[in-house]
Parts: sequence; C-alpha cells; structure tokens
Amino acid sequence: MIDLPLRGDCTVKVGGGETVIPIGRVAHVTGLSVKAIKFYEARGLVRPTRTENQYRMYGMEEIRRLSEIKRLRQIGLRLEQIQSGLPVDTLLETRLDEVQAEIERLHRIERQIRLMQSGGNDMKIRYEMLNEAISVYGYGGTLEEIPNMWAKLQPELTTDESYGVCLPQENGYVAGMTKPVSGESARSVELTKGNYIVATVEGGIPMIPSTYEQLVNVPDVTLRDAVDFERYIHGQGGADDIIEIWMPIE
Repeated sequence: MIDLPLRGDCTVKVGGGETVIPIGRVAHVTGLSVKAIKFYEARGLVRPTRTENQYRMYGMEEIRRLSEIKRLRQIGLRLEQIQSGLPVDTLLETRLDEVQAEIERLHRIERQIRLMQSGGNDMKIRYEMLNEAISVYGYGGTLEEIPNMWAKLQPELTTDESYGVCLPQENGYVAGMTKPVSGESARSVELTKGNYIVATVEGGIPMIPSTYEQLVNVPDVTLRDAVDFERYIHGQGGADDIIEIWMPIE
C-alpha cells in the first residue's frame, strides 16, 4: 500500500487505543471531499468504524487507503481496476504500459503533424530505377493478416533484405524475400522494372501509412500501374532495420 504523507498542518489524536478521526477531518487530511469518501465507502474500498451515534470514524489504515486511492485515480486508473483486488504494484505496471503506449501514439501524431507542416520536404526521398524485375518469394494474405505472414516468413529468412509487397488486387499483401521459401501456401510476386520514388520511413512500422500519404503528395510525380512495396534492410549487430517505401512512377 502506498504510504502518502498527511498534510503538515494536521494532527491525529489518539484516544483509548486505535487512532480514529471523523470524516470531516479525514477530508481535510486527504484532500478528498466528504462526498468522495462516502462514495469510496459505498464501493467497499474503505470500511470506517461507527460510533454509537453512527458517526464515521477512520483509522490510519483507512486514511492511507483513501490517500492511495486518490493517487491512483490521479494517475488515471479506473475505479474498476482499483476494485479488482490486484496488488498495487500490478496496477501501476499496467498503467505504466498504458501511458507508454499513449506516449508512442502521441509521438506518431506529432511526427505526422510535422510531416504535414513540412509538406514532406524533410522526408528522405530519392529516385531509383529497377533495370530488371525482381522475384519475391513468401507468403500472402490480406492486410489484416500481415503479422501472421511475417511470423511465418521469419524462421526461413536468410537474406539481409525482405519485402512487403502490396498486390494489385484489393487488400492483398505478400511478405517475402528473394530466395524461395518452402512452407505451405508459398507464393511469388514480381517487382516490375521501371522508375520508383523511394522514401525512408522515419519512426518505424507505425509511420508507414503516413509515409505513403506523403509520397502521394510529392509534386510532379505520377504513379504507374505496378506494385508498390516496403523494403526492409535488416540491421546488423543489433542495429534497427531500415524501412523504405518504393512506389512505381512514370
């Protein structure tokens, strides 16, 4: 249980055994309203003792529990989580995971805003030509199945590069490499020769959609009817992968 200090100007008097104070004093000590304290009591989170006149009296355990509840609520834990009976350390770890995921989401939004503000001018783009077609071997499916395709390819991946190919038909995708694969439902797809505009993805896999959007808006670029693809250049010695988007252009 989190042991939060009481306010410095408050004192708790002891009378005949257990330390208890009335609800009004508890409200002052904890910074909670009387209404909130009664609400938490109704939800079974604290159990005050009652005097013969039915006044609520709170011992130090209840006071510290109320302070703990207040702190947990301040960091964004839902009442249902606090009521779950899980250890506080577990609740804190869960909330930390949620906060970190939210920070990542906000960072993605920030990067997207900056891309939109710059009009894509700060993207790392270049123009490439494939002089001959490249065959990619791997596993296919729908866009919703992309994680499963990559998981299936991973044990067979022996090259320094791999490809995520967006197929011409709606919602189709292949995860593959330039060497044949042997698993069930293996397939191949051809990366056509010709001109491409290439962008390096900044921010990892979550930023792939934004990079596509920025490429589409590059001035004086006309797409041609061919497959576009993601090129993954696998890092060596623990380095991060480099991700590139290749879009076919006239």
